[in-house]
Amino acid sequence: MFDIHVRRSKLSVIVSSIISIVLGILAFTHPTGATMFITLATGWFLLIGGIVALISSFAHFSILLSQIELFEGLLDFFLGLMIVNWPQFFVAWIFILIGIDLIIFGFNFLYFVNAARAFGATHTGWQTFGGVLMIILGFMVMWSPFMMADVSMIVTGVALVYTGIVGLIEGIKMKSDKSDNRLED
Repeated sequence: MFDIHVRRSKLSVIVSSIISIVLGILAFTHPTGATMFITLATGWFLLIGGIVALISSFAHFSILLSQIELFEGLLDFFLGLMIVNWPQFFVAWIFILIGIDLIIFGFNFLYFVNAARAFGATHTGWQTFGGVLMIILGFMVMWSPFMMADVSMIVTGVALVYTGIVGLIEGIKMKSDKSDNRLED
């Protein structure tokens, strides 16, 4: 339907691929530091965004819009302030919530497997195993949220390195003529 052409230069592909590889190696070799960096960057982003929203709410007066900006600014400011001051708490909190979600998903999965059996479905052993596995994984995530944060950073690092290597190979194979470097959708 839409004909979209994206031009990519050989240099931009190679540079972005190298950056991806470097970030992937950092995330893989220093997962705790990478997690804290992302958490702190998010906290500072919310804190600064909250300050800007608060200033904007007082600078441009509108009954409805200034109230929305005021509440958004207050929420962003205080959430950012808490994240910047207690980044470990927020990392643990996020992974504990993920663990709770996995446990709920596991029980829902078991419920649907039992409902399917009630309607005559057979061979539901693997589905039951999957539901039990989700519950066990949920408790594991809740039991050790920092280890799971490290595991997720290691997986992210491997994915970034892989993506960077593939992009680097693509960039090296690209021709220098810009007209031939189109990605068509």
